[in-house]
Amino acid sequence: MTSALVLGGGGPVGIGWEAGLAAGLRLGGVDLADADTIIGTSAGSVVGFTLASGREPSEAVALLGEARRAAGADTAPVAASALEQLIAAVAEAASDPAGADAVRARLGRIAAGASTISEDDWLSMFAELAGAEWPASFCCTAVDVVEGKFKVWTGSDRVALQRAVASSCAVPGVYPPVEIDGVRYMDGGVRDLLNADVAAGSDAVAVVSCTLLELPPGLAEPALQALFDQTRGSLDALREGGARVEVVVPSAEMLEISSFGLDLMNFAKVEAAYQAGVRQAAEELGRLGSLWGAVAVADGPAGS
Repeated sequence: MTSALVLGGGGPVGIGWEAGLAAGLRLGGVDLADADTIIGTSAGSVVGFTLASGREPSEAVALLGEARRAAGADTAPVAASALEQLIAAVAEAASDPAGADAVRARLGRIAAGASTISEDDWLSMFAELAGAEWPASFCCTAVDVVEGKFKVWTGSDRVALQRAVASSCAVPGVYPPVEIDGVRYMDGGVRDLLNADVAAGSDAVAVVSCTLLELPPGLAEPALQALFDQTRGSLDALREGGARVEVVVPSAEMLEISSFGLDLMNFAKVEAAYQAGVRQAAEELGRLGSLWGAVAVADGPAGS
């Protein structure tokens, strides 16, 4: 029985929360790092690498220390505008699957021409990953800025881990696209905040989303609705394919910290998000423990 962990995008605050959640679950006896495949998008790529490489979850937050120093000026105001642009593009692509690559390529042109820090400065935020080996279970997502094509980076691609993770985190309009083998790539969240369909074929899938996956009652936002419909469609497809899927979304505490997902780029909130994740883990132990336990039973003497 195969297992997968899907870690979604969510900026520095999302990294803090996902890392705290993983740390709290590990304390409770459930180790997300046990997944056969760990799929990271944007923030999830940082946490995913940390877990897949056998490090403590808190080390994902330690990586942010260097990122915060390298970032310099506050990126939150720029990120708010970029997020609106990103959501609009993802929603448009979701409503027109045949033209999705073209929509993403248009956003890629905006990303390539945006005034941001240099690519070298951006890569310096991931300096601790320089020279690191690819964990066998790890992969992360990105999107080609020219053709809008989706890319899943794995160790078999033989690219530098530092560049692959940086490309997965390169929010268009906030950070620069990253060149890999002559092609520039941007944040994998341009396609989907989770990219859960990459886990197709796994029997058990744990999904961690830094945002809610449905609109609050009474709120009508067509762009967000299209984004959520696309993401939930991918989760439904996994279930229809026979996978058992458990999804973790932010607690009320995390939603307040992140301003319901509108302030995920705020480095000052990372520690609070980490602690919120640790606390939420206690609420998630039962169902995630059951999911991972089912894998263990199936792989034991009776299921082997």
